[in-house]
Amino acid sequence: MIEIIVGTETGTAEYVADEVIELLEANDIKARSTLEPELELLSTSGLWVVITSTQGAGDIPNNLQPFIQYLINNQTDLSDKKAMIIALGDSSYDTYCQAGSKISEQLLSLGIELITPIFQVDAMDEEMPEDLVINWLTGHLPLITAIN
Repeated sequence: MIEIIVGTETGTAEYVADEVIELLEANDIKARSTLEPELELLSTSGLWVVITSTQGAGDIPNNLQPFIQYLINNQTDLSDKKAMIIALGDSSYDTYCQAGSKISEQLLSLGIELITPIFQVDAMDEEMPEDLVINWLTGHLPLITAIN
């Protein structure tokens, strides 16, 4: 089971996550998404796909802050986990995709392995965010299948 961890303020990341689940399930990969992740429920998954927007001055969305803070406060060992991070942002701001970068740094400090570089999606792009993510993720399906 692939866990899709969603950080969102306006719903865009949640919509992208729904499209990602459709792609994965169409390729016989089980996945589920959560807006309120709990470590106990995620512990059986070897792969986390974090899809997050950036809010305010480069902040992690409010719905993900308690989870990330819990992991940091408890120095949770994530060395048995792998992750992909999809960061949504707007390049007209200095804080472009900073939430994804912050989450990446924090997860890496706890031992998680990123299997791809952070994929950044720019709201200024002419294409819809979900289309950009699906095109990128499609190229990584063999890697995901191998982990799953």
